[in-house]
Amino acid sequence: MNDIIEEKYLDAVKGLDENILQDVNKWYDHIYNLPTEQQIVYTVSILNWQVKNGGFHQYFFNSYGIFAFLTLKNLEELKLFEIKNILSEALSLVNYEDLEEDEFKLKIFDREIKKITDFDEELFENLNNLDDSYYSISDEEIFNSLEKYLKIE
Repeated sequence: MNDIIEEKYLDAVKGLDENILQDVNKWYDHIYNLPTEQQIVYTVSILNWQVKNGGFHQYFFNSYGIFAFLTLKNLEELKLFEIKNILSEALSLVNYEDLEEDEFKLKIFDREIKKITDFDEELFENLNNLDDSYYSISDEEIFNSLEKYLKIE
């Protein structure tokens, strides 16, 4: 990660403490209300770190999936369409009940989506296939898009 991206990420996480991280609305609002460039760096970096570290299952299981809808918008802004399509597919698999965004955020945060918390074999396998697609995208491509966006802004 280059300096400008790291700086924006560190600015984004300033003030994120246990009090905020334990409340879905406070956490989401903190990120949502950040300056756009910090929000984009946070959501895209978190997605990348979580998926590269443990896959989409980990991303949703660790509650970062509360940002999935917002991350889709941010990936569009960065013109990272391949990643957007992969995340969109993962989101539709996890949100199999087609919940509205606010209800989905609560269920992900509260670990009430049983197919995620119970490691449903079919969902896990389908997400694993999306992980493989995601892994074919280099960090360099992601960080170059972020850097280009930040230099334009």
